[in-house]
Amino acid sequence: MENIAAQADALSSALEEAVPEMAPAPDTVVKLMRGVYNKELDTWETSAVVRELNGYDEEALSSHDNKSTVYAEYMSFLLRRAVVSVGSVIIKDNLHIIDELIIGDRDALFLGVIKATYGNTREYQVVCDSCNETNDVFVGVDEFPVREAKHDLKEPLKVALKNGSEVSLRLPNGLDSKIVATKGKTTPEQNTIMLSRCVIGVDNAADWARNLNMADRTDIINALLDAQPGPQIGEVKAPCAHCSEQMIIMLNWASLLFG
Repeated sequence: MENIAAQADALSSALEEAVPEMAPAPDTVVKLMRGVYNKELDTWETSAVVRELNGYDEEALSSHDNKSTVYAEYMSFLLRRAVVSVGSVIIKDNLHIIDELIIGDRDALFLGVIKATYGNTREYQVVCDSCNETNDVFVGVDEFPVREAKHDLKEPLKVALKNGSEVSLRLPNGLDSKIVATKGKTTPEQNTIMLSRCVIGVDNAADWARNLNMADRTDIINALLDAQPGPQIGEVKAPCAHCSEQMIIMLNWASLLFG
């Protein structure tokens, strides 16, 4: 009887123990800065859904990685696999949508995929340049600064030229980046391609871009770069746990994706 009573007490104690807490589900919703235009609803849809990457994705990404693949192509390949929808648009049925997104929205989606896959924190081992000791550094995916839009992203960007006229442009998207990277052999050629693709309402856009004076070309390219909103993935600072000196960690898409 004493053994039965002891077993009953043990069972009762076990039942009274706190139920283990389940880890929160990864956040898979990403807010875009411009999104995609829905003609039927006559509105811009800016809420996207992503999913975490799995082993199938890892194998596919590895097979897609080669010396001839440019960054924009690789990112399109990744996003086509991991973005479920943008607004009412189902990506697997509309893969071209990924290339039509502005660069800032693509970067936001990429960080959303990182959060869905790894959580909001990525851990890195960093050797301090001052004391040569190794640090475990935790970087929050949400800690990257976000460049806010400087104009209405649903409207063309206006840039004034030296002669007093004005030119209208759209912001570069994923397809623009791919074509610029694969077709332009030099920076001036890449600038010509970007200008000719982004200008609005100009016939023979390539000739127009080449006939622009160099000052106007520079001003327009800088305006396009400056107007592109979105997360700024790059430098992260953290104090060394051993000597307290500031460490500078340079992160990019590869370090965020693969660690």
